[in-house]
Amino acid sequence: MTTLGGGCADGGDGSGPGSVPRSVRAQDDLLKSAESALVRRCLTERQIPTRSVGDDGQGRGVAPQREFPYGIDDPGWAARHGFGIPVERGSREPGVSASEEQQRLSDALFGTGRRELSTRTATGLVVQANSDGCLAEAQRVLYGDLGRWFRTEVTVNNLAAAAHRRVTQDPVYRAALARWSHCVAPVQEADTPGELRSAWQRRARGLAPREATALQQRYAVTEARCVRRTDLARTGARLEKRYAAELRAEYADVIAEHRQLRDHGLRYAVRHGL
Repeated sequence: MTTLGGGCADGGDGSGPGSVPRSVRAQDDLLKSAESALVRRCLTERQIPTRSVGDDGQGRGVAPQREFPYGIDDPGWAARHGFGIPVERGSREPGVSASEEQQRLSDALFGTGRRELSTRTATGLVVQANSDGCLAEAQRVLYGDLGRWFRTEVTVNNLAAAAHRRVTQDPVYRAALARWSHCVAPVQEADTPGELRSAWQRRARGLAPREATALQQRYAVTEARCVRRTDLARTGARLEKRYAAELRAEYADVIAEHRQLRDHGLRYAVRHGL
């Protein structure tokens, strides 16, 4: 990545003050921070309170985040965390409808009216968004061309889902999945790991939290042992690597355009101290 300044101290990721970070993670953090700063500036100009922006409340009392796209393959993790789905502990107060202030914030962030931005992903999904909200305004300023950014960002971010879909339709994966289904059948009949989770949720509705947790762990351990036994996760990962490479080749022009827009955003963020 070309830096914007020379002779600066190293910033820990190979860059210094006034330069674009070299690592992808640091670049992602910079773009997220810059976008957030521009959104807050826009909201302030529109006299919208910003105290709740960026507070997603994640990471409180939930299982450690692990990705298991083709079934849990770690029996030890499954024994401790089950599927990683929180179990309800007692009744909750009835939900309170969104306040006028929250609605104002949502409208200001994401815009209102007809959705002017639209693109179709590699999975065939049509994604649309407004262009008059503060998020769109921040992206317009940061990347220089909102329409191009929306199209390429949505497309590139969907490629992993497209690769996953191709894997699940592959005959080799389907054969491994059939073996997995036969393996879990003595505990619970299910054609896919998703169906096994749904079966647990149905049975857990009438159970006490401790019993529901124990049942979740039992099902999850069964899933994991059968994933190991049938090589389901490794089969999925191997196929995904191939399909991801195919999709990168198919969408090479869009990926290059997306990278160009990211570079524009990084340079803008550094130049303006965001």
